[in-house]
Amino acid sequence: MTISVRRLGVPDVPALRELRLESLRLHPECFGADLEAEEAMSVDDMAARMHTGTSFGGFVDGALCGLVVFVKPKNKKTGHTGELGAMYVRAGARGTGLADALVEAVIDQAVATGTEQIKLTVNAENPRAIKLYERHGFRTIGRYPNSLRVGGRTYEELIMLRTVSPSD
Repeated sequence: MTISVRRLGVPDVPALRELRLESLRLHPECFGADLEAEEAMSVDDMAARMHTGTSFGGFVDGALCGLVVFVKPKNKKTGHTGELGAMYVRAGARGTGLADALVEAVIDQAVATGTEQIKLTVNAENPRAIKLYERHGFRTIGRYPNSLRVGGRTYEELIMLRTVSPSD
């Protein structure tokens, strides 16, 4: 099994869209985006949205099986920060190290862009994801109660943060 991670570009959008929709369909409690809104987006709409962040794809034997996005604000007040989002790995690729490689890609991008801290939110009922982020130096700095409402149920999210230095 060969695992690789690379930055995604416009030619990857059809596969990216398929993986993103799968993540929202199977795990709506883990994402702020709505499946219906994402389904309504065309491939061109998704390609245009790629410019708001850096998308990384995780590949197993050449097939796109994982996704993460790093967003860095462009304004002076918050330009030293970044956010990790849209993290998803297909069930068949979990436990392979792909998720670790995707988080490392975000950390590397943060270092390369002079980012001082990375923030993320994660469903408080997702211990596997929480442990992944903790392995990479993220720590819980707060809780966001009733953050997401899915099917009449509310979910709490943890707010996690990792400081970044040039030696990372």
